[in-house]
Amino acid sequence: MIQFHLSKTLSKDLAMHLSQAQAVNASAMQWYAHRVTVLRRKCIIAMEWQSRYSMVFCGLTKNEFSQFPEIFADRLWREAVSLCQLDEHGSEKLVALIDMLSAEQHFQTGSDRSVQAHINDVAWHLKDMAGRIGHLPESPEDAFGFGVQMNEWLRKCKGDKDYFKPIEVFRDFWLGMLGHLALEQRDIAHFPA
Repeated sequence: MIQFHLSKTLSKDLAMHLSQAQAVNASAMQWYAHRVTVLRRKCIIAMEWQSRYSMVFCGLTKNEFSQFPEIFADRLWREAVSLCQLDEHGSEKLVALIDMLSAEQHFQTGSDRSVQAHINDVAWHLKDMAGRIGHLPESPEDAFGFGVQMNEWLRKCKGDKDYFKPIEVFRDFWLGMLGHLALEQRDIAHFPA
């Protein structure tokens, strides 16, 4: 399951997806999302809580806001597969895992000051880049390229001793999940019937 915590600004655009507020589900992947306007176009910046990995969705239309859960799920598996660089079999397992995880998405209003500070940093760079080149990332591939740059930057969270790169933490999370699933499947296969 994926649990989205939306800023008040974004909750207006995604009102059709809002559900009643729930406590943070420790087994769910936690994403925080905010909407900014850049070059008079609406953009969503979504950031995963633990890794601080960010994804940008630029120039969204009203129809795309209504389809955001599907758009997000599609981008999530594509970016994870690209980052993990697995063989075909491993990539298929990763896509299946992400499909299962993103099949249930809950949207509610909420924020985290630490995450919002990192989202604001990404927003500043998005506005700066768009101002310099005169346009936003125009395709999912362009948005991913921008995201890779942002996710390569060193980040630090309160309580952490060291800096980290979101792209590495996010990639390692997915590789770790696949490794965990492989161990579970191996253990199940060794149980006598």
